[in-house]
Amino acid sequence: MQSKFKCKICDQEFDTEKGLHIHLKKHKIDLATYYTTYYPRLNLLTKEPLPFKNKKDYFSKDFTTISQLIKWCEKEDEVKVKKYITEKLKARIEDKKLKRAPNHLEIKISKLPPIDIYKKIFGSYGKACKTLNIEPLYGSGIDPVFLDKNFDCSDLKILIDTREQKPLKFKVSESLKLDFGDYTVGGKDYNYTYIDRKSEQDFKGTLSGGFERFKRELDRVKEFESYLFIVVESDLKKLYKNNLFGPHKSNLEFVYHNMRLLTHEYANYCQFVFTGSRKQSEYIIPRILKMGKKLWNVDLQYYLDKE
Repeated sequence: MQSKFKCKICDQEFDTEKGLHIHLKKHKIDLATYYTTYYPRLNLLTKEPLPFKNKKDYFSKDFTTISQLIKWCEKEDEVKVKKYITEKLKARIEDKKLKRAPNHLEIKISKLPPIDIYKKIFGSYGKACKTLNIEPLYGSGIDPVFLDKNFDCSDLKILIDTREQKPLKFKVSESLKLDFGDYTVGGKDYNYTYIDRKSEQDFKGTLSGGFERFKRELDRVKEFESYLFIVVESDLKKLYKNNLFGPHKSNLEFVYHNMRLLTHEYANYCQFVFTGSRKQSEYIIPRILKMGKKLWNVDLQYYLDKE
């Protein structure tokens, strides 16, 4: 049976949290004042009171910034850190009912301890996941060739879908109608790997109003036993800034929620990659298409961010 929600001011009980929150107006107190007064929480690093944005955020976070979390992990006892980061990962998995542990992008967006901390404490992110009896979303390391600046993809003929409105420029390319995605390769280089290019607006639109249509596209990818890299010509910082100050605002929390849903539902058939710009996309896409299946089980964003 659901426990009652008791007002800390007058001890009156309520069946729902919403009822309690409405009741607080009688005491002329807002949620921030109520929770910071009666449920004070301190930053684990600075020992200062944590700011209140909303109840869920207030009780799930122990730091104001990720840099503070990292500093705390660096200075604290390793046993304590190990327990803390394991509990945080476990809580995320249980809260979202995940069948695989979150990838680098999900970790960044949800402000979990970074993968490098798990690697430092456990030896690898995979070993950290194993303690919770779950596999990571992507379990393979990257072939160093992909990150080598001398990796030559100049002879690769890239096939560009005829419906691509703003095609990227490559040294060798050909226009062709594709079953899905915007880019792939043919002939001896074909490896069931496709690229779907997204501008910032395309990305936000696809994962809001265009969500169901995009799911149908991923269903086709799955039917053909192929793999789709959704390459976004931006990064998380630019997305946040442009969404905040730009003319076309979207609910980024909702967008990222849908990105997580697709990433997990089509775990063996797609992943999202943020390159930062069109120029970077032109540099990265040939490398992805050249390596193909070798990257399907690699958390590519993690390695791109490190580079």
